[in-house]
Amino acid sequence: MNKLVLLVTLVGFSISAMAQNDSTEVRERRNIIRWNVTPMAVIGPKSIVLGYERVLKNGQSISVNVGYLEMAPRVNDEGETVQLFGDVKRGGFLVSLDYRFYFKNRNKFPAPDGLYWGPYASIYNLRFDGVSKVFDNTGNQVNTVGINANLNMYNFGIQLGYQFIIKKRFSVDLMLMGPSFTRYSLDLGFEADIALDPDDPFYQGMEKLLNRLVPGAGVILDGADYNVKSNTAFNFIGYRYGVQIGYVF
Repeated sequence: MNKLVLLVTLVGFSISAMAQNDSTEVRERRNIIRWNVTPMAVIGPKSIVLGYERVLKNGQSISVNVGYLEMAPRVNDEGETVQLFGDVKRGGFLVSLDYRFYFKNRNKFPAPDGLYWGPYASIYNLRFDGVSKVFDNTGNQVNTVGINANLNMYNFGIQLGYQFIIKKRFSVDLMLMGPSFTRYSLDLGFEADIALDPDDPFYQGMEKLLNRLVPGAGVILDGADYNVKSNTAFNFIGYRYGVQIGYVF
């Protein structure tokens, strides 16, 4: 996350000079179609999120993003891929809605160019299904474990960002900061031939994996029984940031 925030800052400085020479022809172009590159970098390379922004009046606009999410395999502290389950199916989606207020007195050019703020709402869904065969030290199969996980995140927040219009036709939207109230809902289901032992290395590895997948899972899922299907809902503080590249028309 720190690397991505640094990248956002560097991108802003590097393109600011290019954006200064844009003419007032931007006034006639009220639409932007764009690609949000952040989910691909943060969630997984197969994620793709597209968006559309429409300028309304008085320096205001409305923006919507929709897309497909697929979480990449997690890694451990040594950078090694954690692959507890085979026959894995991953998926998910993102839907977000923003309302933006551009600072007319501060910005040199009219919306959608310049500094803005506004409320936003979004829904993230991530799904994971897998099956794993468990072997003992002698190589004999001792158990088969299936998992079904479904995570929903409902976010309501306020964001601050800056959008550059470059050469009248291209945009770079930097969502600099966006704290949110986030409601998490996690459904976990397991099917095992033999009930999992909390002291078993596989069980412990699964706990570590869930801690990496779900924010706050270390506290919320502490002492949970993974042998039964469960639903956990909790509130957490979220944060929005990202980079979007678009075409203005």
